[in-house]
Amino acid sequence: MKNSNKYVRMFSNCIPVLGRDKSVIYDLQRKQMFNIPNDLYNFIQLFEEHTISEIFELCGKDNEQVVEEYFQFLTNKELTFLIDKDELELFPKLSMKWTSPAKISNAIIEISETTYPLFEKIVAYLTALGCEYLYLKIDAPKSFLLMKNIMEKLTTSAIFSVVFETPFNKGEKITDYEQLIVENKRIETIFLLSDEQLKTSSSKILITSPKRFVNKKEYFFKINISLFTESQKYNTYFNQKIFINKEGGVLNAPETEELFGNIARLTFKELEAVVDSEQFQKYWSINKDVIDECKDCELRYMCVDNRVPKQSKGGNYFFTSKCELRALN
Repeated sequence: MKNSNKYVRMFSNCIPVLGRDKSVIYDLQRKQMFNIPNDLYNFIQLFEEHTISEIFELCGKDNEQVVEEYFQFLTNKELTFLIDKDELELFPKLSMKWTSPAKISNAIIEISETTYPLFEKIVAYLTALGCEYLYLKIDAPKSFLLMKNIMEKLTTSAIFSVVFETPFNKGEKITDYEQLIVENKRIETIFLLSDEQLKTSSSKILITSPKRFVNKKEYFFKINISLFTESQKYNTYFNQKIFINKEGGVLNAPETEELFGNIARLTFKELEAVVDSEQFQKYWSINKDVIDECKDCELRYMCVDNRVPKQSKGGNYFFTSKCELRALN
């Protein structure tokens, strides 16, 4: 057979992950995934030590057609390549090391009569903590004007990305939101909540009914190198997150209950001490590999599940509510 003495290698950014019922190949560069049977996952493990001819021999004559189909699938999807034995060391696996210079990488802020006057102070504090991503929830009659003013306040800031969640109010125009995005490149997404049948030409504007958006399950999956490597050791939802509610209360996330003071009264040093505390970071290192429901789910390294993990007396982590995300895959 042609190339029978060569070795097969997955591209370093294409990583197979074993699941309970099926597996997935994450293509971290193209930000997509391929569902595969667990048998194909196990087949891929043979690539590590065996040539093509050895793989055919190990699988037996009765499985030759299946082996050929597996090789053909991986080739057609551009997930593998062939190399000689003396080239094996030239293609190391992707490093799973994840580091961040920030103490806080992302923040959720409820914009209200209390927090809006403090917005510049909040952003200054967050910037000093290394935060680059803001998720801003606005529920006000003039939400568009607030968004416009907020983006003006962020003109010289180090904030890299902004996501807005806001109702679409009567009298507003979709074209105004579209123009706001054109003028502000750091706006990543605007979630417009409306029961009207609205249309937009912008891919950054996502329109959904308020009721349907409550759980926004379809936005919980992200495939990229940063999230994949972070998920190996950290909880990708709670890690390095901070939440400031409409009263100014400081929490790890909207889903957590413990309050760590009020942003109106906290100095920067006090806020930094809060963020550095073990209690504030209690969920940060509870990754999917140590949660009973998630540890054998093939989606665990792309999932940004916001459920709060609980710990049993035996030390295991679990959720009190059923997962609704797998059905979306």
